[in-house]
Amino acid sequence: MTGQTLRMLGWYNLKLTAHVSWPLSAALLAVAPLFMSPELMDRGYVAGIGELLVSLIGLMVFPHLALLENGGIGETLYAKKVRHSPVFLFRWLVTIVYAFGVIAAFLACLHWRGAGFDLAPMIAGVTMTAVAIGTCGMTVALLLRSPSAGYIAGFAWYLLDFTTKGKLTGPFYLFGLLKSDWDPDKWLLAGLSLALAALCAFLLPRGRLD
Repeated sequence: MTGQTLRMLGWYNLKLTAHVSWPLSAALLAVAPLFMSPELMDRGYVAGIGELLVSLIGLMVFPHLALLENGGIGETLYAKKVRHSPVFLFRWLVTIVYAFGVIAAFLACLHWRGAGFDLAPMIAGVTMTAVAIGTCGMTVALLLRSPSAGYIAGFAWYLLDFTTKGKLTGPFYLFGLLKSDWDPDKWLLAGLSLALAALCAFLLPRGRLD
């Protein structure tokens, strides 16, 4: 496959991946700081906003990736005999880059306006939470062939950890930044997200051939 073909394929999939949730989530995060007083925020307050509110962006931008091939969107890829697993993982990684970008911009705005917290670990931790919730929803959406089921599953994990403070999920607790500047278990969330994305990449072609 030539470099030009790869670029065209990448651009094509980027356009598919850029769901309506992208501008919507970006607009929400752009407007939110206008109604806040960052100069009064300490680390714990920002962690609460990031982990409990901003992380929900993951549920907005990930679950639909599992069903992009429904309705004939995937025929071009299959007609060209492009392996589907790397294409799907490309879409997943592009969505992570987007989520990281808008979360980083939001938190950097709060930091610039006077909020007292360490920027780098907060960006990394909130992004990992968002990716974990979203990838969980994406996986369930694929398994049940229902985006609604994906949104419900991701939010159920969110509610479980919100109400039990991690007593049932242990090291896979979503909101570790509420307890400390950095939670090493965030790396477990990242690993779980990667494993679920790999599972989805494996199952999508099988589902297509049913």
